[in-house]
Amino acid sequence: MTLGLVLGAGGTVGLAYHAGVLRALEREAGIVPNDADLVIGTSAGSVISAYLRSGWTTEQMWDLVLSDGDLPPAPGDEGGVDGLPELFRLAFTTPLDGARRALGSAFVLSRTMLRVPVPALPALLRRAFPAGMFYMAEGRKRFRSELPEAWPDKPTWLIAVDIVSGRRMVLGRRPSRSLTLPQAVMASCAIPGLYPPVRYGRRELIDGGAHSTTNLDLAARFGCDLIVGAVPMGYDENDPPGTILRATRRLANRSLATEVATAKRNGAKVLLLMPSAQEVALHGVNMMRAANLFPVAQAAYDTTCRRLATEPVRAMLAEAAA
Repeated sequence: MTLGLVLGAGGTVGLAYHAGVLRALEREAGIVPNDADLVIGTSAGSVISAYLRSGWTTEQMWDLVLSDGDLPPAPGDEGGVDGLPELFRLAFTTPLDGARRALGSAFVLSRTMLRVPVPALPALLRRAFPAGMFYMAEGRKRFRSELPEAWPDKPTWLIAVDIVSGRRMVLGRRPSRSLTLPQAVMASCAIPGLYPPVRYGRRELIDGGAHSTTNLDLAARFGCDLIVGAVPMGYDENDPPGTILRATRRLANRSLATEVATAKRNGAKVLLLMPSAQEVALHGVNMMRAANLFPVAQAAYDTTCRRLATEPVRAMLAEAAA
């Protein structure tokens, strides 16, 4: 059996959601994330994917959220590290600099919505109108210190979008020394307009969620027999949230439905783990908040445990393991 693990976008709330889901998968179903034949991460999912493939455990991810931001020591490290990184540090200091960045960010947003090939901006224009209103400076520092530069030996695909070509980029499918693992994580998390794109040769890489919050179809193309997808930005169709919250997540569900159909046509079994109506309300609208994340992880754990205990899921996992 070839197992694909798909970890979707979702900001800091998504990080907490993944912590709960992955803990339940390991404790209740015996699915160790790092044993997956392929791990696909988009945005927040890329962070979790990179840390898991670098030796971090589901219990460490859980403890991170439980301790409200105090990460446990990395494998082989006797000392701990600081809490969750600062996500929003202003990238400008003067009104003029802010206006220049606003214009550069508007260009990136327009390229995100209208994804057709265009010539790369000249370096002079990029310097005059840099994109990104905020820096994730502490996050970049943390990724560089806690993650190896080299890509994991096991297949790990982190998803970004190139605003020059308009194409989805599957980082790690053909690992390159010119793009390190921490750089790929930063690219997959570069929310258009908020953070600067990541330069990779002639490419300008932004958050892979601009294409899809999950990119689950890639696991089918890899040839996975069983695909387990954690989808923080979607919702359980059997337990939908209210009209307003459902509207904010409808696009993610529609894109996911198309990807699942592709996977099933390829003969794959698909297990989706998605937030219930109660969980979506708990997530709220601000998916990038830094507080009150443990209830998100706990609810994800509880809901996933109930899902794994249902007969259809038990039968699917037993068939896949046979």
